[in-house]
Amino acid sequence: MGSIAPERTDSAEFTPRLYPPFPLGTEPVAHLDTFSLAELQSNDLTEHARLFKTCQNQGFFYLDFTDTSVETLPQDAEAIGRLSEEVFKLTMSDKMRYKLTSQKPNSILGYKVAGWTKTDARGTPDTAEFMNVGKDDILDNPTRTPTPLPDLVFEPANRNLLARYQASCHRTGLDIMSILATQLGLAADAFEDKHRLNEPSDDHVRMTRGPPRKDASMPEIQTPGHTDFGTITILFNWLGGLQVWSEPSRGNFHQLFDSAPSNQTGTTVAEWLWVKPKPGHAIVNLGDAAVKFTGGVLCSGRHRVIPAPGEQGLLPRYSIVYFVRPEDKCVLKRLKGGRVPPLKEGEEEPELTAQQWILQQALQLRDGVEKGKVEA
Repeated sequence: MGSIAPERTDSAEFTPRLYPPFPLGTEPVAHLDTFSLAELQSNDLTEHARLFKTCQNQGFFYLDFTDTSVETLPQDAEAIGRLSEEVFKLTMSDKMRYKLTSQKPNSILGYKVAGWTKTDARGTPDTAEFMNVGKDDILDNPTRTPTPLPDLVFEPANRNLLARYQASCHRTGLDIMSILATQLGLAADAFEDKHRLNEPSDDHVRMTRGPPRKDASMPEIQTPGHTDFGTITILFNWLGGLQVWSEPSRGNFHQLFDSAPSNQTGTTVAEWLWVKPKPGHAIVNLGDAAVKFTGGVLCSGRHRVIPAPGEQGLLPRYSIVYFVRPEDKCVLKRLKGGRVPPLKEGEEEPELTAQQWILQQALQLRDGVEKGKVEA
């Protein structure tokens, strides 16, 4: 919005087909399960049970789009990657017009400048920049207040691309949650009325750019260790850099910073594992809301992003993420029935909406200060 023609800078950086391969011998690598979208959609009950087990024990998996002609998500993600390259070539003064919270108090939509979040207890800033493009702004859903975004995001071809991508990601995420609901012994649509596409929520596409590595030892943290706020996340990336924590989270949300917990002898009991990108595959993970809705039966995966290993780390790293999150007005309480454990006698859950809870979590991550577990 606005009529000022933004300045552009250098030539295109985003050319996935020219990226060097993920280097062999990079260790330790996460061994994530792979699921075919076509097989899941064909009601393969063996695969459904395997998916449920993975979401109980790890919370991260690959979703294979290579054997279906229906979904265009990998191609659309690459197109949005090229759009994000144009977005991040805007001058800093222009990008700062869209800074998070600058025009919408307490909003998590818009532009996140590098350094907004902290990566350790010393306050070391992160190195990645984001542009968070809300579902409601693109799809013309009712919104709290429209989010200021660069004009090029609203150019007809780009807006149509983003609308198609958001709707497809949203549907894919809920199809997965429907499988998990059935495996939990709940109605297949148990998550549907908490994640309606046309209702206001913090669902968004995140365009991310991480800068090339500055140091061979890779000390920079592009995104600090965290678990996602929402229900399910769909990620496409073309370079390494994503790392997952080897132990799942079942409610100790947002353990900040990157020190590994130790046992009584001082021996590290968990570690960061590299996630290798796979062409034609999304990387999918559950978030904290999925843990909350299921009383800890499902787990969320803690993860972070650092510069890619090997020659890949010499290039800027782009990624496209879609977050499926509960509707603003959804009260975050566990579902009832099936294999979801009931509350203990006398136990109560606070009346906290998804909008309140997500903002609380985002501010905690931004501040880089451990404020205690969020009881929500």
